[in-house]
Formats: sequence, structure tokens, C-alpha cells
Amino acid sequence: EAARSHAEQALRLAGDPAQPLVLLATHRFAAQLDTEAGQYADAEQHLNQALALADACAAPFERALTLLTRAELRAATGAIDEARTLVDQARDICIPLGARPTLARADALAARFSAAPVVPGHAAGLSTREVEVLRLVARGLSDSEVAEQLFLARRTVNTHLTNIYTKLDVNNRAAATRWAIENGID
Repeated sequence: EAARSHAEQALRLAGDPAQPLVLLATHRFAAQLDTEAGQYADAEQHLNQALALADACAAPFERALTLLTRAELRAATGAIDEARTLVDQARDICIPLGARPTLARADALAARFSAAPVVPGHAAGLSTREVEVLRLVARGLSDSEVAEQLFLARRTVNTHLTNIYTKLDVNNRAAATRWAIENGID
């Protein structure tokens, strides 16, 4: 909530006087927050605005960063093939720029996408991200390890676990793990 409040304040402040690159980065950050919260339509709107600003400012590196954020959104909604395409587009921009850290991020995302098995129908109404969290929890990873593996904040993992417990109608990690194993999400 604090991050969202700060992002909203940054959006207001970046508009007067107009600071398009700050506004672009803030829209991208807001999209990341929305993606982690499962607010995919809001994330999409922020990313559309960020991409429009990147194009208007002729800022290819900012465009690449925004494409990677959109790839994370697509992966969260289960559109893995589209996420891979977006990662490739970001790589195409970053290679001539020599943007090694961003290329490393793109490689990490691509590796995560190829390792993510598809779960048909997302049993029990779990989101793609919740399935990823549950899969890692069922493998015995701690909240901190899950956060590191999925590039999330530990608090975000806790929020996903709370949602998972509610959707599965279970009260603890052991029961969620048992459900995951019984339903082939391990």
C-alpha cells in the first residue's frame, strides 16, 4: 500500500511540470505493482502510457525496460508465448546499446518462462502467479526463497499465500502443499 501511494504521488508530481521520463518510469513501476496485485487491466493501462512516452521521447532503453515489464504481465496472465516475444523485442533493443544488466534480466525472464509448466485451467481459480508460488512452496522453499526465485518482495509472496489458502480453503502451508501434490502442481 505504501508503494502504491508513493507511485500515485509520483505520477501527480511528474506531470507538473511535465517530466516525461519520470512519468514513464512511474507508470512502469505502477504496472509492476498492479501485476503483482493481480490488477492486470490497470497494469496494461500503465504500460500503454509508458510505451507511448518512450516512443514520444525516442527513448529505446526505456522502451526495452517497459517491454520486459509487459512480458512479466503477460506471463502472469498465462500468455507465455507472447511474453517470450516481448523479451526477444527487448533483447533486440538492448544488444546494440550494450545494456548488459538489462540483457541479464531478459535472460532470467526467458529462463523462467521456459521452466514454467502450463497448468490447465488453473484449478481452484488460482492465478498463474499463485500457481507459481504454490509450486515452489510445495517443493519446500521458504517465503524468502520463493520471493528470490520469482523476483518478488517477500511481502508479495505472503499476500499470494494468503490468497491461495483462501481459494483452496486451507489454513496452512502443509495443507496447501498436500493440495498441490494431489492436484499435480508440484
